[in-house]
Amino acid sequence: MLGRDTNWRQGCILNTKDAIAIGLLDQNESKKYVVVISHDCDLPNEKEEIIEVIVGTKISKVNSLFTNARNPRLLHLNFSLLNSGDNICIELSHSHRHTLDKNKFTKLAPNNELKLETNEKQTLKQWLAARYGRPAFPNTFENRLRKKYKKRTVEQHISDILKPVSEHLIGVFLDLGDELACELEPDESYFLKIFLVYDAIEGGTSARKIAEETATKINVLFFNVYQSKNPSENQEIVLEKCDAIADTHMTLADLRKVSQWRVEYISLRNNPPDPFIAAGE
Repeated sequence: MLGRDTNWRQGCILNTKDAIAIGLLDQNESKKYVVVISHDCDLPNEKEEIIEVIVGTKISKVNSLFTNARNPRLLHLNFSLLNSGDNICIELSHSHRHTLDKNKFTKLAPNNELKLETNEKQTLKQWLAARYGRPAFPNTFENRLRKKYKKRTVEQHISDILKPVSEHLIGVFLDLGDELACELEPDESYFLKIFLVYDAIEGGTSARKIAEETATKINVLFFNVYQSKNPSENQEIVLEKCDAIADTHMTLADLRKVSQWRVEYISLRNNPPDPFIAAGE
């Protein structure tokens, strides 16, 4: 078994020779890497009998849509090459997860030429957590977001608005208040608040301006789609506000009231489309 003094950590890469020996990689797969995803505390824990890994693929170009745990299915991670100081990017997919017997794992060695830096390791943790931590929105609310406007659904329009600026946003958060778990009747409206959170320190004034412009576009979209000319008619979704907010102003109390929305990736669905991608906290 792995001891408390083990050098194995979450984000370590398995030595290629060993990965081939245990059948996770073929001899000619030079662009494949086996990344350990088990938690640091689970690796030496004698009660844990397996080690979880993902077989990732080296890619030539990073896609910002798959960085920073934005997408719940795919992740692009940068690993540092210790000898040269350069980076390589490895694409991870949940569909390529494997489990290894821990007793056999003790005989394997890590790749000491590659290192996952602290910020990238935090991204890996968030991505793994988001897989199972995505809160489900009410079906009625999701169906109303699929309302057609100019031949496309509202969620697709939102995706189009967010994708070009996603690298400037830390997250998109929704607040449905007490209606988060409610399937409303056809004559009842959902009251929604949207917060576009940007990086105030690194992004600064530029990120704030982009977030504010994006908020305006979303406000206009919801007004055009859901605002009824007859006040007595049901509006389906009432957007109370869509605001740009600095991450330095987003408190823990705020985060406990909202759900992160990953709607910007809806346009990447397969054909036929996958189920609605909800949020990940």
